[in-house]
Amino acid sequence: MYSASVHHSRASRRGLSRAALATCLLGLMLTAALCGVVRSLEAERVDAEFTQRAGVRVAAVTRAFAEAVDAARAASLLFRASHRITRDEFDTFALPLVAHHGYLKAIVFQRFVSAAERPAFEAERRSFWPEFQIRERAPGDGATLVRAGERPLYLVNDYVAPILGNAIVFGIDAWAYPPLRRVSQNAIDAGEPVASPLVTLLQGGGKRRGILITVPVYRGSERPADVMARRAAVVGHVEVVIDVALLVGGSLHAVRLLDDEAIGLSLHGRDAAGQMVTAYRHGPAHSGNLLHHVESIDIAGSQWQVVVDQQPQAFGRHTAELVALALGLVLSLLAATLVQQRVARTRRIEALVAQRTAALERATGSLRVYERAMASSANPILLVDAQPPGYPIGYANPACARTFGYAPHELAGQPLVLLLGTDTDQPAVRVLCTSLRQQREEHALLTMHTRDGAELISDVYIAPVRRADGEVSHFVVTVYDVTTAKRYEAELERYARYDTLTGLANRALLADRIERAIAAADGAPVWVVLLDVDHFKLINDTLGRRAGDEALRLLAARIKRTLRPLDTAARVGGDDFVLVLCGCRDECQAATRIGQVRDVVAEPLQLADQHLVLGCSAGVAAWPVDGADADTLVKHAEIAMYRAKSDGRNAVQFYAPHMNAQAFDRLALESALRRALQEQQFTLHFQPQVDLATCRVVGTEALIRWRHPLLGTIQPERFIGLAEETGLIVPIGAWVLQTACRQNRQWQRSGLGLLRIAVNLSARQFAEPDLLTNVERVLRETGLPPGSLEIELTESMMMGDIESAIHTMECLKRMGVKLSIDDFGTGYSSLQYLKRLPVDVLKIDRSFVQDMLGSADGAALVDTIISLAHGLRMHVIAEGVETIEQLDFLRGAGCDEVQGHVYSRAQTVERVEVLLRAGHIEPNLSAL
Repeated sequence: MYSASVHHSRASRRGLSRAALATCLLGLMLTAALCGVVRSLEAERVDAEFTQRAGVRVAAVTRAFAEAVDAARAASLLFRASHRITRDEFDTFALPLVAHHGYLKAIVFQRFVSAAERPAFEAERRSFWPEFQIRERAPGDGATLVRAGERPLYLVNDYVAPILGNAIVFGIDAWAYPPLRRVSQNAIDAGEPVASPLVTLLQGGGKRRGILITVPVYRGSERPADVMARRAAVVGHVEVVIDVALLVGGSLHAVRLLDDEAIGLSLHGRDAAGQMVTAYRHGPAHSGNLLHHVESIDIAGSQWQVVVDQQPQAFGRHTAELVALALGLVLSLLAATLVQQRVARTRRIEALVAQRTAALERATGSLRVYERAMASSANPILLVDAQPPGYPIGYANPACARTFGYAPHELAGQPLVLLLGTDTDQPAVRVLCTSLRQQREEHALLTMHTRDGAELISDVYIAPVRRADGEVSHFVVTVYDVTTAKRYEAELERYARYDTLTGLANRALLADRIERAIAAADGAPVWVVLLDVDHFKLINDTLGRRAGDEALRLLAARIKRTLRPLDTAARVGGDDFVLVLCGCRDECQAATRIGQVRDVVAEPLQLADQHLVLGCSAGVAAWPVDGADADTLVKHAEIAMYRAKSDGRNAVQFYAPHMNAQAFDRLALESALRRALQEQQFTLHFQPQVDLATCRVVGTEALIRWRHPLLGTIQPERFIGLAEETGLIVPIGAWVLQTACRQNRQWQRSGLGLLRIAVNLSARQFAEPDLLTNVERVLRETGLPPGSLEIELTESMMMGDIESAIHTMECLKRMGVKLSIDDFGTGYSSLQYLKRLPVDVLKIDRSFVQDMLGSADGAALVDTIISLAHGLRMHVIAEGVETIEQLDFLRGAGCDEVQGHVYSRAQTVERVEVLLRAGHIEPNLSAL
């Protein structure tokens, strides 16, 4: 029994042969290997798909930022074409760009403004934006704005488009914010667009973050060659404000790349402190084993990182592996049950199945990726059969429908020439046809046509597709629509050569026309005429800018109609026109032709229900007598024109060399005047004011003197008018007020009593919007009591806007400052207004004082002025008193105080202080 049982057991063990056991073990090993290969292939496929998806998203973000940089470049080209861009012209150009690129918060033109220019700049902007002032970000709080402090230079947001939603940034000083100042300086030095770090945008209440792309604007139409020249020539910046989250999210949403919630995307850049921060994040936060793709992009010289991640689907990723494992186990078990002779065949079948399965999966996956990539492309892609002559289209992606209007199935089988329309004679078409015949790569710019016949300027790329044997079977045709870019180029080209308002040549084209006229003159004179419409500013001030522009258009049409075909008319800014006249042998003929132009300018002009008759002043320079090149001729014509204006306007003046010398003298004096304030060349003299009842000095009048290091003392009569004209009177007047108050306070602290100091204000100073603030600041800084300051005003400066003048004077009175009317009786005195003026003192003009002893009428007039002033409870000071007789008459008439040579001339601080310490003062008989 035992032996039979053992025999049965051994027989059972012998039923599982070694070959079957080896087959089973080998099957398990092959199954494990197959699972490993499938896992590797599946991982490679997933990674390839993820890399493709990530690349498409990175490309979309990069393209969006590139378009923003292009928008900044386009806006800067507007200023390169013409630096006299008005606010309306800027809005006309910039608003379509902002509307087209929804992520642009604003396009801004920033202008450099010096400290000296700041008051006038703010006043001019306040004329249409009442609350305007130059502001800056508060220290430590990038979203709070305060009034900009005193600095030598400001970089002010001057033009902002659109202003709706961006009013908060109007007037911001970017130069005061260190991160933006560094960006601005880098852009100036490089002459190229530069992106800022990630900053808090003022728009949206400081809750949005973005970047600013800055492009410098230089004088002239070309970028300076070196850094120092760029710094000297820069006038401002064009800046685009980008909401980063809106740009990235909008760009990805536009091409449906945000639909896949499994994929997350984030954008990282450096903030103002140099720290890498997250500027944008889309998708859920993933954890664990992520598919991760990081790519650096360049945004106008700034390095950013785009990070794309995806949480892989655990079950879907291992499905093939599980299938392979199950199949391997089943096959192994089946093979173990088969007989020895089927083992070898089973192994071969198993290996063959695994190999074919892997190859099929790879091929199918690659084809799906390629098909999705071509279908997702924003540009048309065509797959064309390489068989001539028609080269039929085999495949067209969906972008063809958006670009050409043909559905992909409508293009299938059609010849490639269908998209070229009837315009097959283009050189670019012949180039592409040659490349098809020669089966080589090529690209060309040509005009294509949509289904409805519209033209598309396209950049077309052709590349051959070769089989394994090297033969070309197909061509890939990629089309890029550049119609908008080409139209922008054409528009900018026109802006660069023609005036946008009148259609006449601009300054750049004028130089070319002058050079052409000189080259064709064959020795005959060429006449360059600069026309300036007299008093044209009145039209803008009274009828408005639109009426002024319409007047310029009408005048330009008249002038152009009067000229001959060989002549040229150009507008070089404002109401200035330049004519280039050919065929005039001498000045007589030139004057006749100019007279014809002036006649048509003088014809009545119907404008805004007004009949206007305009005159013009003309300056003429002739080639070759007055200059050998265009710049010299225009400059000399301008000098002659200014001479015509200074001689009374509405005249023609031919250039003469002595005019240039006078112009240089005036320019030199203006330049010296600008340096004088910086180099402290000004000084104050003081003339005592004496009380007639006590013969004591009760005050002084501060009078400015200019001590030039080379020219000596320059009298005020020579430079005050120039200072008024150039606007330098404002900083000079501010210096006089500060210095005079400080000196008077020193005298008071020295025990000389409560002396009064009289300071003259110019019309420009009186009209400054911050006059009251400046006076209050000077009194506070110097410590001078307000009652010790007397501000002298002339009658003429108040009569221009009497109501505004009275308001300003009342504010000064509320401070405690005393007011006097200087040169009373020589202006446009009105008793109606005089009784309303809050004036403390009337100053009798020296002309009345000189005339009162020799004329009974003059004496009566002085006596009447004194009585009138006392009746209105005003003090009376007579100036220019030079004789004892005049002094006795004024004392007898009841005059309160006098000043003049009879007591003392205007003298330096040291000499006047001697008189002040003496107390009692007697007439200076030796000086009479």
